[in-house]
Amino acid sequence: MTDERPIDARKTVREVIIDLLLLTLPVELRAAAPELADRVAEHPDVAPHYGKRWGDVSEGQGYVIAREAGVIARDIAIGAGSTTQSGGEHLH
Repeated sequence: MTDERPIDARKTVREVIIDLLLLTLPVELRAAAPELADRVAEHPDVAPHYGKRWGDVSEGQGYVIAREAGVIARDIAIGAGSTTQSGGEHLH
């Protein structure tokens, strides 16, 4: 059994993206979630839905939005790991 919770259909797409980023990002990078949500919104498949409520996007659109949030989180985590391991700056 998984620990999945349904996404609140009343939340905005931006709020859902932030929630997904908070679940995915390492603890030290979670403060950047709102700014990163705006980066997710720049994706052409996400932008048209960014101001909508989650319940107003189709299941397929929701998967695309979640995928893009995951891609951003992965890229940031990988980038942060490479700079912190090499003694570089921390992302905050």
